[in-house]
Amino acid sequence: MNDTKYWIALEQTHGIGPAHMIEIHDALKEQNLSVADLSGLSGEEIREEFRFPEKIAEAIAGMEATLPKIEEDYFRLLESGIDVITFFSELYPARLREVLGNAIPPLLYVYGNGRLLKQKGVAVLGDKDVSDKGGMIAFEASRLLAKHRITVISGYAKGVGLIAHRAALISGGATVALVPYGIFHLTVPNILGDVMNPDAMAVVSPFYPTREPNKFNAFIRNKIICALSCAVFIVEAPPDGGIFEAAKSAGNLKVPLFTAEYGEYPKNAGGNRRIIEEMGGTPVKGKMENGMLVPNMDRIIGLAKFG
Repeated sequence: MNDTKYWIALEQTHGIGPAHMIEIHDALKEQNLSVADLSGLSGEEIREEFRFPEKIAEAIAGMEATLPKIEEDYFRLLESGIDVITFFSELYPARLREVLGNAIPPLLYVYGNGRLLKQKGVAVLGDKDVSDKGGMIAFEASRLLAKHRITVISGYAKGVGLIAHRAALISGGATVALVPYGIFHLTVPNILGDVMNPDAMAVVSPFYPTREPNKFNAFIRNKIICALSCAVFIVEAPPDGGIFEAAKSAGNLKVPLFTAEYGEYPKNAGGNRRIIEEMGGTPVKGKMENGMLVPNMDRIIGLAKFG
């Protein structure tokens, strides 16, 4: 039985968090049961059978009331070709479990090639109002990663994000895009319209499909990007805001952090100095390649390939 819709309903049930879902899954697996077997049981029955705390048992019983509003969206996901990768699926990236532990997003909604989530990747992040030089750095960095068959990970956002995704795709590489909203809000921007390839790209949302975008979602999205990545390369970061917070997340999660070093910093790269001086970020300088100045990605590529 495909019990995905029950896991979606359970995640949307008040009082159930990622750690609870892991605990419930392990308890069911031990008894060779499915989450669907919990449907219709009272809190008391669930508590007696599985010895969950009363609050959790009552929350699980509340799944039944959540199912009707879930089903319509679940069938829409199926019709749209959106895959739902559960935290216990073989397609779920082990790196997220290793880095985030019980704070993992339990469900990932994926359009495109979900198997890319299992590949080694590097995050290329930066401001939406990236400078011309920063745009070139983002493009060349992503091209070099793609050349070495390293998945380019970014946030599907204007500026550095979309430049990074496009560079990976036109270079014959692969890319993963994490979005800060439910997957039903997904649109294809013009910059990707002629290169969008579901085989070489995965667009991923950790949020319920109808969830609207907001600033808080963007912070969560950036943290997941960092956790998924072997290294994080910040092209341009203002001294505050989402990208600078992403750099903090990389540091907190102990993910190797890099940032572009400029001779003269563009307006929206004021945070780069702070990343280097205060957060221990490694500066990425330029090097000549075929008569062209490109970012020196050698150390980042080595980390992604060999750890």
